[in-house]
Amino acid sequence: MQAVLEALPAEGAWVVGGTVRDALSGITSDGALDGFDIDVAAVDGESWARRAADVLGSNPFRLNAAFDVWRIPLSVGQIDVWNLPDGDIERDLRRRDFTVNAMAAPLDAFRSGDLEGRLIDPAGGHTDIELRRLRLVSDEVFESDPVRLLRAIRFEAEGGWRLDPRLQTAMRRDADRIAESAPERIWMELSRILQSERLPWSLRRLERGRLLEVLFPELTAGRGVDQRPVHRRDVFRHQMDAAGWIARLTDSEAPRSGRMSSLWRALRSIRSDEATEEALSDWKLPLRLATLLHDIGKPQTRTVGDDGSTHFYGHAELGAEMAEERLSALRVPHNTIAQVSLLIRHHLRPGQVNAPGQPPTSRALYRFHKALGDAAGPLCFLFLADSLATVGVDVLLPRWSAYTEHVARILNWQPAWRSSSAAASLLDGRGIMSAAGIPPGPLVGRIRAKIDEAAAIGEITDVEEARALARSLAAAAQE
Repeated sequence: MQAVLEALPAEGAWVVGGTVRDALSGITSDGALDGFDIDVAAVDGESWARRAADVLGSNPFRLNAAFDVWRIPLSVGQIDVWNLPDGDIERDLRRRDFTVNAMAAPLDAFRSGDLEGRLIDPAGGHTDIELRRLRLVSDEVFESDPVRLLRAIRFEAEGGWRLDPRLQTAMRRDADRIAESAPERIWMELSRILQSERLPWSLRRLERGRLLEVLFPELTAGRGVDQRPVHRRDVFRHQMDAAGWIARLTDSEAPRSGRMSSLWRALRSIRSDEATEEALSDWKLPLRLATLLHDIGKPQTRTVGDDGSTHFYGHAELGAEMAEERLSALRVPHNTIAQVSLLIRHHLRPGQVNAPGQPPTSRALYRFHKALGDAAGPLCFLFLADSLATVGVDVLLPRWSAYTEHVARILNWQPAWRSSSAAASLLDGRGIMSAAGIPPGPLVGRIRAKIDEAAAIGEITDVEEARALARSLAAAAQE
């Protein structure tokens, strides 16, 4: 980064915002995801950006017309340039969000290392950095840009900042304003919060700040919806608990003591599998989101039996549809929506894959893996988190090994492909039509699916048996 700083024109330019905050916190910008990220405020920002880009061999572009921000992309990072039409840097800083982001230093002072000596800090951000405290620059911060409501929680989740009481009060006051923000910006902040290691705490912060009820009214509709005698908490609190458990169960580091260490020890045989670990990593965001929303269909499907017990028939299917609608409104990527929907739709399946007291059959396991694919591992972890949230860790812990063994049995199942791979690969659609004497059509696909299943569970082991099954299935379909 130093070489880039040395090349930049210093006159009329200040390093601002997160760059200064991180420098004072001892965090280098080189640790950013795509290299370093420098924020600069400059008199006549467009002209400065073009001059800087010429020196660095880059092509600037306008990033945000409303705020007049230009970006200079580089091979190892980027520089964002904020326009200062009147050159009043203090006035610019007082329009920013949090005091720790409302500091600046002349560019020449920043690159020479004289940051604190020439620091411009009108709102007291340096003191707040030392206290790890997040304060608003003014009471109008959320009004001017409501997405800052979520940014505050993201700062707390990712950086361990402590929210000032006045900020928390302003958050509750202005929570409804979040709906005024662009859905894409809301999702950008939410996705980072959901993936943070402090997810349980962040969800409580979103709830206390009234943001959950604005962003996910389907979730908070579960408040007070009783689901006894099986569940110990109402629908809303159950989902919040489950989301907390999924974060703990899929954490990258095992806890050293306490009940969580006992839970983790029983998961070792599952998490030692590379494919499962890779799937948990790939599905981290949709898994956490699906766990949070997995029962949103319950309030609308609740019925009470003659014995007083509650039932929620069809809630998984309805919940999947509701999640798709809500996430589409937030402009969540289509692939993520599909993943969340799949997990919610099938979240009961790991507990229903076998009859009570019986191990799951090869046919049931084949169909499970056929339907879920690489979502099998994430779905089983949702099942475990759901179970813990249902009855509580104290009740489930004595039976925890039985739950993890059940999941291991599901995930460790392998099809009998070694002896039947020829049947699976050689008897394609043409082979089925030839063996059964049938024309092209949907029947061919249905027969092939049954042949694949029979080969996977070892009912057939060679091509001739596959041909015979094709003939039998075709004859039965034509009766």
